Amino acid sequence: MEFKLESNILEEKPLVKSFSKDFRVETLSEETLVLNKSDISGTINHIHLDGFCLIIKNIQSSVDHTINISSKASLFKLHFELEGDYSYAPENITEPKMTVSGGHFNIFYFSEIKGKLQYNNTSRKTVEILFTEDFLEKVAGKDLDETFKDLRERINKNQSFLLWEESRPIPPDVQQTIREITNCHYCTHIKKIYLEAKITALLLNFLVDSEQKSFSEDKEVSKNDLLGIQKVETYIRAHFKESISIAELAPIAGLNTSKLKQSFKKVHSTTIFKFITRLRMEMAKEIISVEKRSVSEAAYEVGYKNPQHFTVAFKKYYGYLPSSLLSEN
Repeated sequence: MEFKLESNILEEKPLVKSFSKDFRVETLSEETLVLNKSDISGTINHIHLDGFCLIIKNIQSSVDHTINISSKASLFKLHFELEGDYSYAPENITEPKMTVSGGHFNIFYFSEIKGKLQYNNTSRKTVEILFTEDFLEKVAGKDLDETFKDLRERINKNQSFLLWEESRPIPPDVQQTIREITNCHYCTHIKKIYLEAKITALLLNFLVDSEQKSFSEDKEVSKNDLLGIQKVETYIRAHFKESISIAELAPIAGLNTSKLKQSFKKVHSTTIFKFITRLRMEMAKEIISVEKRSVSEAAYEVGYKNPQHFTVAFKKYYGYLPSSLLSEN
């Protein structure tokens, strides 16, 4: 399988990425593309696994840019847009446009790829997982047609589609799994087994749920209310280190405070303040365990003025002291 990418942010000539059939490999391999230009910088990391390609992007851009992409391959993509916005506009106007806003995800099926990836001047962090119908056959075996009946019917139409019409907020447990995937520090063989197991579990969760229609009900939240909740989530992710009130968030959502709290809990299965606390604790844990910075630094970095108050909150959230992460290092 080959993908052709053309953009002035990449190379002077078209960049061609090649993959084995159905992404099948025996050993894990990694390659990193480093972008280092005046208006765009960052990394694009490809991790080749058996049956998947994991792509992790961390890009900062001061200008809007586009990438022309084409491929004859038919494949699925599980796309997590952690920060920024993703937009794919197919050249064929009968094909669906695919968009994902920050903090959301979706699964796309491409019968073939020919169109433009369009990006705004912003920071982007994404995790993308490419796989083919071969994965469905691998995990379902003889029960393929029964387990993934709806998916097979949609694939047989030979048309691109989105698994869900509207991209979904990334659930807290899935966000944790994404961090475990992106922060995996195991060596090659163990890393391959670990990542393949994590990704397989993620995909099965979403694909089986889609067959059972459990993701299609929007948890009784209207489309307009869901859009408001998405705006609030984007705002929180950008300002969670600050003091945020419900009254401050209500006009952003276009809802009254009562409806905002109710709708937010339906979408995220938690309250707004618990959501903010989770973001703070998860970032603090990463600062201490991955960046190897002090507890005080982590406390100030996530918005606590008093490190002791942070320590109490961390212990309540995780069940252990943040200082224990330092001893592990």
